[in-house]
Amino acid sequence: MEEILKALNYQLIDISDEDLDNPVPSITYFFVNHPIHESRTKLWELYEGWIHFAAESPEGEELTDMLFFYNQLVELLNLCYVFTKKIELNK
Repeated sequence: MEEILKALNYQLIDISDEDLDNPVPSITYFFVNHPIHESRTKLWELYEGWIHFAAESPEGEELTDMLFFYNQLVELLNLCYVFTKKIELNK
């Protein structure tokens, strides 16, 4: 657990001890409040906002890195959704 806390930089503002032991209920609750399709749409809007409102127009490697980051976050959202749904089905 110490290594996990180090990786999180000890900034566990909203993460309870129960969540550290079993994060599934909180991940499930996320999708109750933010359905998967809406989450992907909101994430895209954040990405678009970053492009449109950046002080300097992003280009080259910075733009590529941010698009890669966006794609990985969408994949993470999708995997978390699948994970929580599989657990619900196995109950």
